[in-house]
Formats: sequence, structure tokens, C-alpha cells
Amino acid sequence: MRYDKDQVKESLSIEDIHKILRELGSETYQTDSNGNPIYRTVCHNKTNGSFKLYYYHEAQQFHCYTECGDTFDIYELVIRSKKQQGISLTFTQAIEFVVKVSGKNFGFGFLSSTPKEHIVDDWDWITKFKTRKKIDTTLPAYSETVLDVFMKYPHEAWLNEGISYETIMEFEIGYYFRNREEGIVIPHRDINGRLIGIRRRSMIQEDIDNGRKYMPLTVGNTMYNHQTMMNLYGLHKTKKAIKRLKKAMIFESEKSVLKCQDFYGDLNFTCAVCSNNISNFHRDILLSLDVQEVFIALDKFRGIKEGESNEKYKENLKNYEEKILNLAAKFSPFMRVYVLWDTKGLLDYKDSPADKGKEILEELMRNKIEIGTREGE
Repeated sequence: MRYDKDQVKESLSIEDIHKILRELGSETYQTDSNGNPIYRTVCHNKTNGSFKLYYYHEAQQFHCYTECGDTFDIYELVIRSKKQQGISLTFTQAIEFVVKVSGKNFGFGFLSSTPKEHIVDDWDWITKFKTRKKIDTTLPAYSETVLDVFMKYPHEAWLNEGISYETIMEFEIGYYFRNREEGIVIPHRDINGRLIGIRRRSMIQEDIDNGRKYMPLTVGNTMYNHQTMMNLYGLHKTKKAIKRLKKAMIFESEKSVLKCQDFYGDLNFTCAVCSNNISNFHRDILLSLDVQEVFIALDKFRGIKEGESNEKYKENLKNYEEKILNLAAKFSPFMRVYVLWDTKGLLDYKDSPADKGKEILEELMRNKIEIGTREGE
């Protein structure tokens, strides 16, 4: 039987999600200060993952705050989790797994023996999901007073990367050192300037080695996390240029936005997704600003890992290229889309297109690749 993947996903309650995660190996869960459940990272751990996999029920999306750095739905989570167990699932098989565990089995067809009145009742009930209230993308705000606990001076590491003192102060970057939390703190504001989260760039080598280089900051009993898939970093500063120029450049990290602030000042039309994933919410925010051109400027793919065969590396690189094409496809029906891809070896592995300075960034811009609408999608 073919199942309606959207209806199944929309019908999943928090208890259904708990049940599915238990099946995937996260027997227990925690909650953050906003009540969002936090599970073990079964997306990239076979066992003993850390509690860094958040589920945002209203958006029906997970976000992994460690190795993945990605946002994905329940089906993609099932595929990733099963892959860690050595099981390769197709998308259809992932849907079937969710249906089996949750008991939700909305399909596209009915047996001929099903009474007609039951068919009508079923479809009447399902249509309630189609008319559900639009997701509220306004994220909760935190008290501004938390900013008073940070040391108001720039860290030399970022100054050494060429980010100016003036830009660091303008974007309220500070430093925090208390208990086991130490690092550069990066306040995140929404497009209207509300404080919606704070990220910490750890300066502790153990954190960096364990994939916790960038994490939500915890002060006292409060974790200042937010749904990064629903916000673009820097827009409260760059939206005027974006609206005026009708173009936007999307980076992975906050640092790239800061560097472009030094490069271009009031003409800085950049923002950051704080991962290597671009959500539909990100796209819709830019559409609301009447963007007509978007430049996808994600980090250069990594180098070959120790013990990784050339064939496997080429496969992973091809998957990364395909991922960027899929991200571009989110925008191509609405605007012109370009990808910055280093074809001349101008960047080191895992560099942002902004990391080597203004001249290199502009060289990459001159060699940008335009992505058209993909036929059949």
C-alpha cells in the first residue's frame, strides 16, 4: 500500500515521536527550557549518542547540534539512524517504518470492501490537517539582561582572522568564562532585532575534538538555544542592503557575515544558516525581502579522511554536490540562483568562500555557477 507521507508526518504526536526514537535507540529524552524534546544523536551514532538531537514539533523538524549540524524530518532521521546500524533504507521504506511504529497509516487507496461512508469520514478527518493553522515562525525572545554577563572585548583569534574590533562590537560578540563553559559568544537576533538565542564558539580543545565547536550557550539553568532553521543570522543588520540590492548571499557561519561587514559595510548583503543546510523557512524569509538573486556560499568540502578510499571520497564529494543542487532547487522557481564553487583551488578544505579575503571572494563570485530549475521536480 502507498502511504501519504505528509499526512502521516502531520499526524505524529509527541508520544509517537518518542516511540519512534525509542525504536531507533534513544530510550530516554530530555527537554530544553522551551519544552522541546532532546534525544540522543541517533542520526550519526550507532550507540551512546549525546543528548544533542532536538525535535521542534510545530515545524516537524529535528536539528542535530553536533556532528551533522543538519535539520531534517522524521523520515530522513530514520534513514540516517538505520544507516549507522548497517541497514540501507529507501525513502519509501523509511515511511513504512514510521507507519509500522506509530500505527498511522493514511494511504492513497482503500480496499473495495471498505464501506463508502467510512471512506468519506476518513477523508473528512484527514482534510483537517490540510487546513491546519500556519506555523508561527516567530521565535521566543530572551531577556537582554543576559548580555551583561559577557566580557565586552574581542577574542584575539577572531581579530587575527581579520575581523575588525568595530564589527565585533557592532554584532555584540563577547567572551564567556564560567565553570566548564568557555568561548566566544555570538548573540543571535531575528530580522526585527529580538534576542532569540546565543551560540558559543568553544575555545576548549576537548569540545572541538568531540564535535562541539559551536553550541548553544548555557548560563545558569538556561540554555539559550533557538531553531536555527527558522532564522538567518545577521539579517537585523544586513536586511536593508538585501532589500535595496534584491540579492542575498548565504554562508554557513556567522564569521563570514562579520568578514563581509568589514569588506562591504552598508552594502553587506549576506546572512548565515549556522549549518550546511538551508530550510524552506530560510528561503521564505528571503522571499519576504523581495530577493531576486541568491548566492549559495557554503564551505568547501573536506579533504580525504585517513583510511578513506579514493572511491569513497569521490562518492561523498558527489553526494555533497547533489546536496547543494537540492538546496538550490528550493530557490530556483522564485529567483536566480548561483553557487560559489571553488574550481581553481583558491580555498583550503572546509574554508568559507569569505575566509581568504575580499579579492578571493570576488574571484569566486566572478566564476559563480548559475543553477536553473531542475526539470521534473
